[in-house]
This record gives sequence, structure tokens and C-alpha cells, in this order.
Amino acid sequence: MRQAHRAALAVGLVGLLAGCGPIGPDRTDAVTPSPPDASASSTSSGGTTPPDEVVSVEREWHEARVRFDLRPVEVDDDLAVLRYEFTAEPAGDDRLRFSTVTLSLGGLGKSVTDGRGVRLVDTAAGVVHPVATAADGSAAALIEQVGRGSGDETLRGSAVAVFAAPAGDSVDVLLPGYGAVTLPVAAAGDDLAEAVEQVGGVEQTTTKPLRAFTQGYDAESATSAEEEDVTVTLASDVLFATDEHTMSRAARGVVERAAASIVEQADAGEVHVVGHTDDVDTDAYNQALSERRARSVAERLRADLGDGFTVTEEGRGESEPVAEGTGDEARAANRRVEIHFEGHLVIESEEARNDLPGTDAPTARSAAVTIATDDGEYTVEVESMVRRPGAIVGTLVAERATGTAVDPAWFLPAHLKLFGDRKFGTLAEVAGPHNLSLLAPQERVLPFDYVAETRSGGFVLRRLAGDEEVQTLDRGQSTAITVVWPDTGQDTVTVDGPDRFRITDVPVTDPPVTDQAGE
Repeated sequence: MRQAHRAALAVGLVGLLAGCGPIGPDRTDAVTPSPPDASASSTSSGGTTPPDEVVSVEREWHEARVRFDLRPVEVDDDLAVLRYEFTAEPAGDDRLRFSTVTLSLGGLGKSVTDGRGVRLVDTAAGVVHPVATAADGSAAALIEQVGRGSGDETLRGSAVAVFAAPAGDSVDVLLPGYGAVTLPVAAAGDDLAEAVEQVGGVEQTTTKPLRAFTQGYDAESATSAEEEDVTVTLASDVLFATDEHTMSRAARGVVERAAASIVEQADAGEVHVVGHTDDVDTDAYNQALSERRARSVAERLRADLGDGFTVTEEGRGESEPVAEGTGDEARAANRRVEIHFEGHLVIESEEARNDLPGTDAPTARSAAVTIATDDGEYTVEVESMVRRPGAIVGTLVAERATGTAVDPAWFLPAHLKLFGDRKFGTLAEVAGPHNLSLLAPQERVLPFDYVAETRSGGFVLRRLAGDEEVQTLDRGQSTAITVVWPDTGQDTVTVDGPDRFRITDVPVTDPPVTDQAGE
């Protein structure tokens, strides 16, 4: 008996991929490429049968030991198909239910477009591909369970999902809650059309540019880069007194340092300065104040940048907030001056630095660290840090050692307090790794994110390239936490969970040769 389940991505595929292990060092949770079939066609275009190489991965997750056999990502023109088979066996005495395996994480995100499910990430191209939308508006994904006989405790099934085609010879598959794996990209066989028909056709594919984000330790500035657009954001409270537009000597130093950063990162000679205010006072007053502040910064930049740059300015008043609400923190975030230019993000990569920001949190040197909350005790370790083109893909594993109470914000206690002008969904901000950082010499490097939707009033909601919500764990349960950061260029990194833990001297490795097929 076969039972088919059509599901939105986050409802089905996220939970299904519970067994996928990470790229990186050998662990009990293994990643094992199967030997290629000698009869398989090559990965060059024009093949009629996709290669039979299978990457087998497994991980013990909550109540189950789950194994997945993933095929290469098959591409034909602008579509890509991901296929895999899975088995799940009970890790304890309880009989597994299909819904337990497939839906345990799904309730956190049921929208096809919200991007919290399985995704293809092409770090070389700087983009992420969420699952496509089927003709009926659901996720272009199909999950099938193979029934089990009497007394058989093993669940078996298969799945297929459709995405926009990646451009390279390999792509990283993000498996929320369970890690990431690099798969080769192969020419699709003759059955791709059948796969597309299986998922209900494809109405639309989506490709989102990744945004890199860093924040200086001095909190003077933050830098973001999305495609070729780089933005340096200076807090108005650092530059100006209340209702003022004249800069102090210290503020002029902030702009001077921003100018040095622009010279290092800019590809072209045009720089545009935009002033923003909060919503206190009238629209007209705020518009005028934002114009005066933008002019002050622009004039200073002209002096610091010299003749090689053209600097323009404008004010936008309170019309483009980056934080919702009227609280003090939201208004402080909205008072800012942005400096826009074309270029690329540069992260200082000196290996030695003795003045990283201090922490009172438990700290370990390339080892597991134990943290305590009001409701339990947890261990956290870095399973792998793998360098990919322009990125570092990190997988952490956390296990709850004591306590059984629901503890949704155990991972980062500073929830709802984001570094920089970023905004994610409520669940992500309560219990997500949005602040999980790599500590570079001059700045905190935050995970890649991307635009999920733009709401009325210009407010932009973003998603992380990685896990958005770290799961609530019962005692003895564990979860993987995967994050994709911009590459810091360091051979070892410091992973900082603000106020929770810090793990230093973590080696960054290259992917295994078997994960680089075609590169």
C-alpha cells in the first residue's frame, strides 16, 4: 500500500530530512557517497540518464534514526529536481508514526514562499533557491510513504522537490534542523518531466540574492552587501545630538573610518548618502532633519574620499523604518544615515586578535561547551565548519542534558534584540540563531539572510540562510543547527552565541573530495 502526501515545503521536506548529516569531519552521523555506477552517464549536458551516485546520510533525531539516500540535483534548462529515499527506525521503544518523522518541525512554517524549508544554496553565485510553487499554489514537492508490514518498525519512503536550477557543478542543500550536504549537479534524464508532473506542475520558481551582514564591535557602523550593492549604516545617535545635524569631532572620526572602508570596498566612484529619522515629530520636520543630516555626512565624505568619488545625498525622513514599533530601541534603529555604493564586502581576516569583545558566557577551545538556563542544562559543540565559495557552512549540535520544561528561547537569551537593521519572523527572533556570529578582527560577522517579502510601508521581512528556529528539546534529545556565514578568510574561527556560549579556535576545513564533483 502506498500513501501519497502533498505538503508545503516546511511541513513536509523539513521534517523528512531529519537524517541528513553535515559536510565536514567524520562523526557517528555519517555522510557516505555510494560508489558511482559504471553504466551511469556523465554529468555533462545532453545525457539522457542522470548518474547513479548516491550520498547516504543519517542522524539520530529525537525518536528516530533516519537515513537518507540523496541523488545528484538534476537540471534541465531552468528547473532542478532533488530526489531522495529515506528509512527511519525507532531510537527507543515507541513505534514511529509517519507524521512524527515528516511533521515534527513543519508547524513552524506552512507558507510555500516563507523560505524556511529545504533550500538549495549556491554560495558561488550568492543566491538561494527555495522550493518552487506548484500550479495550485502549494509547494512543488511530493512525499510518498511505503507501507510497512505487521511487526515491521521501519518506515520507508521517497520524495521529490523542484527548484530553480543552480548555475554551478555542485550546490549545497540546506536541511533545516539536520545539517547541510553538498551534492553534484547533473544533467536531468528523460524522467524530469514526469517528476514535474508528480509535484503538480511548476507555476513559479524563485531565486533570492544572499545578503552578507557585519557589525563593528564599537557599534558605530554596520555593513551589508547584497549582489553588488553595499550599504554602510551609521547610527544617527553616534553622529548627532537630539534634533541636531552638526557633527562632533568624534562623529567626524566615525565618518572618516567609514570613508576608509568605502575606498577599500567600492568598485565604482559614486556614493549616495541617505538620511533617515524616527517617527517622533511631524513628517515635514523629520524630512527636513534627514536632509540636513545627510548633507552633513556627505560633505564630510567628500573631504575624506577625495576627487575619485562623486557623493550625492537625500533625506527620506521617517518613510523607511527598519524596525517596527514606537519603542526606544525601534526608534533608535530607525535613526540612521546610510551610505550606498557599488562594490563588495571586505572582511578583515587577520588571524591574531587579542581584544575581541569579552563575554561572561561559558567558553571552550574547539570543544563542547555546557550552558545552563532556568529550565535545563545543554551541551553545544561545533560539528563542522566547511569552506564553500565565498562562505563558511557551519553545523552545531546541541543536546539537552537536564530538565524537561518547555524552554523555547534556550539557545539565545537575547531574543528580540538583533544586531543591525535586520528583521525576521517572530518565532525566529524568539529562538533563532540570527545573532550567532563569527568573530573577525574588526567586526561581528552575522549569518547570510535574504528578503522573504516586502510589506506595506516598505518594511522588509527576511529569512536566514540556515535554521530559523532552534528546536525545543526534551532531556536526552539533540538537534543540529546549520548556519551559512560570509567567509572570514580565517583558518580557525570563533563562534559566539551572545550571552550563551563561545567556542574558540574552531578549524575551517575544505569539503571532502567526494563532495566536490564537477568542481
